[in-house]
Amino acid sequence: MNVALILNYKAATETISCAESILAHCATLDHVVIIDNDSQDGSAVALQQWLDEKQHRNVTVLNNPENSGYAGGNNYGLRWAVENLNPEYFWVINNDTYVDSDAFSPLLEALKQNDRQFVGSLVLSAETGRLECYGGGKLYPILGKARLLGKNQSIETLQQQGLAHIPDYLMGCSLAFSTALTKEIGLMDEKYFMYFEEVDWQYRAREFGISIKVIPESRLFHYGSLSLGSRSAFYHYYRNRAATRFNKRFYGPGFALVSAFLLSAVTTIKEFRHPTLAWSGIKGAFKGVAMSVK
Repeated sequence: MNVALILNYKAATETISCAESILAHCATLDHVVIIDNDSQDGSAVALQQWLDEKQHRNVTVLNNPENSGYAGGNNYGLRWAVENLNPEYFWVINNDTYVDSDAFSPLLEALKQNDRQFVGSLVLSAETGRLECYGGGKLYPILGKARLLGKNQSIETLQQQGLAHIPDYLMGCSLAFSTALTKEIGLMDEKYFMYFEEVDWQYRAREFGISIKVIPESRLFHYGSLSLGSRSAFYHYYRNRAATRFNKRFYGPGFALVSAFLLSAVTTIKEFRHPTLAWSGIKGAFKGVAMSVK
């Protein structure tokens, strides 16, 4: 069985639109699991009312009893699916996306050829049709930053370049993998709460010989971040905390400490007119250094 996971947080309308698009276009998907991450805004009721009205037998709506972040919410759905659906392959897809063609079958075909890999899609802007990223991005760990591959380019330009781009990581916006892989490497680290969860997961998987691959035939459209809105104290704290904790795990505490200073400087420069936001970023950067890693 092939299962899609869609995490909802205070965006039931967008989540329903995403689910309906993959139900309409992705025939090789057997089941869609929607996880409401304790939205407390009526989302859970709206999702259940939609399901009752449409009577999709291949859709399940779950209510996570707490907002456990991106990793925790998706892990909640993944565990439920493993216990109840006997899935072979998973597709994690952001709720602020939609498809207008079968974006899952190319991912499935790649996994059937090699299930010891994560595979991802081309992510296109819903407004312009141009690339938001060629599957993922490049990391600059010492700065705690990342750059999306191919952002704002046209698909034609990338095709002319031979699609010879290799990201350091795949975006969690569209990420497919086998159940067997999760049993081998474990699930996402929920201590991140927001940001770097899927990056950490893929880097940990490297230790098991797991690779990543972009499947350009798989394409989906992305509206943009719905859960966070504009950059805020929340954004700076969790984004910087995740970056330095990631660095501590994979590059050591000394590297993470240097990264925290540099990231704090960058945040301060960007938010010099908003000292409260800058301070949130600084606290997050050094909190990440202090957090435990395994």
